[in-house]
Amino acid sequence: MNLTLRKQIFLSYIVMILFNLIVGVYAIWSLTEITTITNDLIYNDLATSERLTKLHDNALAQDLYEKRYLGLRQPDAAEQFSARGREFKALLTEIKGLNPALKPVLEQLTTHHDAYILLFADELSLVTAERMSDALAISNGTLKSNFDKILLLIKDGDLKIKAQQNHHISRSNSLGERALTITITLSVVAFVFGILFAYLITNHLTTAIGHLKAATHSIRSGNFDNLPEIRGADELADLAISFKEMSARLKELEEMNLDANPLTKLPGNLAIEKELLTRLNETQKFSFCLIDLDNFKGFNDRYGYARGSDVIKWLGDILLMIKKDLGTPEDFLGHIGGDDFVIICSPDRVQAICNRIIEQFDRGIVEFYDAEDVKKGFIVSIDRNDKPAIFGIMTISIAVVNTDRTLIREPKEVALKVTELKQYAKTFPKSLCIMDRRRVV
Repeated sequence: MNLTLRKQIFLSYIVMILFNLIVGVYAIWSLTEITTITNDLIYNDLATSERLTKLHDNALAQDLYEKRYLGLRQPDAAEQFSARGREFKALLTEIKGLNPALKPVLEQLTTHHDAYILLFADELSLVTAERMSDALAISNGTLKSNFDKILLLIKDGDLKIKAQQNHHISRSNSLGERALTITITLSVVAFVFGILFAYLITNHLTTAIGHLKAATHSIRSGNFDNLPEIRGADELADLAISFKEMSARLKELEEMNLDANPLTKLPGNLAIEKELLTRLNETQKFSFCLIDLDNFKGFNDRYGYARGSDVIKWLGDILLMIKKDLGTPEDFLGHIGGDDFVIICSPDRVQAICNRIIEQFDRGIVEFYDAEDVKKGFIVSIDRNDKPAIFGIMTISIAVVNTDRTLIREPKEVALKVTELKQYAKTFPKSLCIMDRRRVV
């Protein structure tokens, strides 16, 4: 170098300061973004959710006072009904200010609530005129219909707020991880430049340290006779290699802990249970499909386990393809083990998915049988009592539990219901899908 030692040191400080400024500015920007998201979550989403709860309680209170006035003719019940109505409108105004995204829902709520108030006024007039049958007809008819629509709209708004909260949380996590990665990367680059300038300035010191480090590694590895002499060794380079080795090891441990099925590479029991529990905790409406093969054991005993594994692998592939074609990234496909698979999807897509599975399975399964067996329509194999028996060409049974019409509180309830449906499905000598409430598709 042609620069003096003082200039070299000064230049190294300038480079370090520049990198530190970049890291600091980026960290502050990331923190500001995360703070903005947090503020939206706390001051908007949570506040809106709280007011929607109050709105729901307020609507229930109005319904109570309406019934109380109709049944007991208490004047204060009508006054309380009106007071709750004013509180309801005030809450709507607050929610509009907090979360403009709910404007369509709030407009519908306002319309139905106004109609609800007018209908109650008509009911008051009829009660005053001693026309109780007409008042009761309004109460049980149009008034109740408007009240039910109000509750449904409040629930819809609450679901949208929960979805918005999940989006904010996911975005915050993603931004935090990206900020951490970039900050660490910039910090590592800054340290590399710092070490590089220090190395150029104090070459004789770093060379000695490099030799000592190489000797330490040789001793630690048990090589006491042949200690290597490394020239130009860089401590940060060694540190980078150590990080890579640690990363490779962590990745290996992670893969070992994953319960993916070794044949289909699909998520296994732990992942299935976690997915199911997550959806139940988030009160999502979903369909749980248990997919099982009929006469698979007879096929295995007749043709061997290798051929049976080919069928399982093929089934996993077509399920994955169908999920890609008809499902969404949020849908889940898992492999319990053996010939049992699981699909979790939205109830509005489950019908098409099940139909496609049955269609493709019935069309393709015959390819795994010998031609003469396909022609006969059956095979002779060994049953569970080790006796010869006739088994038809494999069929597929799909048992479906829909949480939009069946109350499910915990994963074991899904398992019990879907197992019962599967046993029922296996009583039919063909491929079919059985849904909860005994509906055959």
